[in-house]
Amino acid sequence: MSVQKVHADGAQGAKLSRGLGFIDLWSVGVGALIGGGIFTVIGPAAAQAGPALFVAFLIAGVVALLSSLSYAEMASLWPYEGASYAYSKFAFLPISKDLAQWMALLCSMLYFLSFAFAAGAVNMGFAGYFQYLFPSLTPQFVAPIVSVLITLLLLAGIKTTGKVNTIFSIIQVAALFVISIIAMFSNPSGPFTYPEFLPNGWTGVFAATALIAFGQMQVEAVLTLGEEAKNPRRNLPLAQISALATVVVLYICTGYGVVSAADIKALSESSAPLSLAVEKVLPVGGAMLISIAALTATGTSTVGCLLGSSRMLFAAAREKAIPAIFGKVNEKTKVPANAIIFTGVIALATTLMSSFGLGQAISIAVGAAVFSNWLMMALMNIALIITRIKQPHLRASFRYPLNIKNIPVLAIIATVAAMAILAYIEPIPLLIGISWVIVITIWYFAYSRKRWEFLDESELED
Repeated sequence: MSVQKVHADGAQGAKLSRGLGFIDLWSVGVGALIGGGIFTVIGPAAAQAGPALFVAFLIAGVVALLSSLSYAEMASLWPYEGASYAYSKFAFLPISKDLAQWMALLCSMLYFLSFAFAAGAVNMGFAGYFQYLFPSLTPQFVAPIVSVLITLLLLAGIKTTGKVNTIFSIIQVAALFVISIIAMFSNPSGPFTYPEFLPNGWTGVFAATALIAFGQMQVEAVLTLGEEAKNPRRNLPLAQISALATVVVLYICTGYGVVSAADIKALSESSAPLSLAVEKVLPVGGAMLISIAALTATGTSTVGCLLGSSRMLFAAAREKAIPAIFGKVNEKTKVPANAIIFTGVIALATTLMSSFGLGQAISIAVGAAVFSNWLMMALMNIALIITRIKQPHLRASFRYPLNIKNIPVLAIIATVAAMAILAYIEPIPLLIGISWVIVITIWYFAYSRKRWEFLDESELED
């Protein structure tokens, strides 16, 4: 199949625009990663890990960083839209075309479903902090409006989205670092002053790590924009690793700081644990500072959710793995408009479900999203190992360190660690995640397999 046919079927020759430089890509990564982990899981994680909360952040961060190196090497080999969709397709192709296509569809649809739902949950978080600044505006009113506005921002074009996201990301990183440093210095030895550092043992720390994994879910967000990045083989790996490193350091400092500033029991019972900790050490202006950080963080997290989900949908659609209408690129804005609108509609529907009090259902969906994405991390590590074995001639501009006979040893460790984290996910989200895998497999054999129009590397490069 020719590239011309792909364009004709899609958007009459329109192509995605390379409008994102390194800072824009870094901001997408940072913005996508911060929102969930800092503001939604500190309370439950503190209940599990106790004073060792920062250790759980450290473990989750190290595993995510190790896995990100696999993503980074494959991004430098195959810097195409959809990230893990493209990586799995080309990594598993030497084994079997069926396996390659199924893995690509699995990764893209797990990502799409996970983050379309997660975006709805994050919108509610945004609305909750917005109400603190404007008490008369309820979350039920604000959250759907936020969902629509962010969808419209994405439709405006990738350059506009990137610049707005960069400003918000810088604000939230600065605010959160100030908060965490003040909290840490208020009681430097805080976590070690408790009678028990590990009240629930290491089991509690690992259970907290599984919760904190929600914050590392979007490690791939920036890589889904491979065909909208400038100098992608250099900028994609660099932006992804630097964004994750920024966030991991921020998470560890925050985990240490909140335990230093507030009582563990109070943190675990609070609906806004970070606000509780900040108000303890910064009674004047602290609540305002945390609200600004929360608004920018949840806003950029929603942008990351919708960007990644829509690009996964686009990548699958242009090869007809799903209906081709989602592979169309708007002539004027150079973005996959139909994919963005569809993702935005699902996020809006999830937001409305949250507004009507179905928060527990959304919480379960987010748990399933954690399962999906840490499963994908394990699969991407495996994909890199298979690439090294089956395609040893490939020379990536970024290479995973510490190799023995061309095998990335740390990628094997990261695979085992990611799978181990899955064991600590609650049963219902685990079953939902497994059910998604089954549904996607049925879809592949019933719909995608006979319609798939495989694009090789030369066609994607063009």
